[in-house]
Amino acid sequence: MTTLLRVDSIHKSFGGVKTLTAVSFDLSAGQILGLIGPNGAGKTTIFNVISGIYRANSGSVLLDGGNIVNRHPAQIARYGIARTFQVARTFNEMTVEENLRVALVRSRLPIPLEHRRVLDMLKKTGLGDLLHKLVGVLPDGQKKLLEVARAMMVRPKVILLDEPFAGVSEDVIEMMIGLIRTLAQEGVGCLAISHDIASMPKLCSEVVVLVEGKVLTQGAIAEVRNDPRVVDAYLGAEA
Repeated sequence: MTTLLRVDSIHKSFGGVKTLTAVSFDLSAGQILGLIGPNGAGKTTIFNVISGIYRANSGSVLLDGGNIVNRHPAQIARYGIARTFQVARTFNEMTVEENLRVALVRSRLPIPLEHRRVLDMLKKTGLGDLLHKLVGVLPDGQKKLLEVARAMMVRPKVILLDEPFAGVSEDVIEMMIGLIRTLAQEGVGCLAISHDIASMPKLCSEVVVLVEGKVLTQGAIAEVRNDPRVVDAYLGAEA
């Protein structure tokens, strides 16, 4: 498979505290890759570096071979990287339709095409009946689906999914898995964070394990789950 996103030897510190040390991994077009590790492992920090929220101290992030590290988040979004957050960041005072249209503010699409894209996305995410519903009254699971839908509106090359299964029902998890798999089938690279190693086999076959800001191991999830180093990292985090 063609490498779409390459994270290469990223270092990140806050003052004298190292949070990421030489973090490296590749993501291919159409791949779903899990990024797992105990709480505080650096998972969201690497997302923030990739998406431009944090500046790396050193290292590179290559998208289609071009280095985008330390670019402005808006630039990185235009290059084709979208993301979601552990707690969905929706515009609660707006309708579902308006939340989706926000993503197209700079697209200059004709209104009929914009409307068609909104309706297509609502159909894909199972939110079609909520077009004019205020987002603030929706349950957390539907807000998470809406946030993924909004990210998809710009047709990204890569989507970063931060804890997509956290705090949602089994029904929403199944819908989310179907949605992410559809994205991958369309050639989008999907990188999904979870601190819960048990949830990843539902979504992907390969994972990167972060522990204390470093890549501990990477490989097939069946093998990684039985790696004594991974078991120790999780048990130590729970002790």
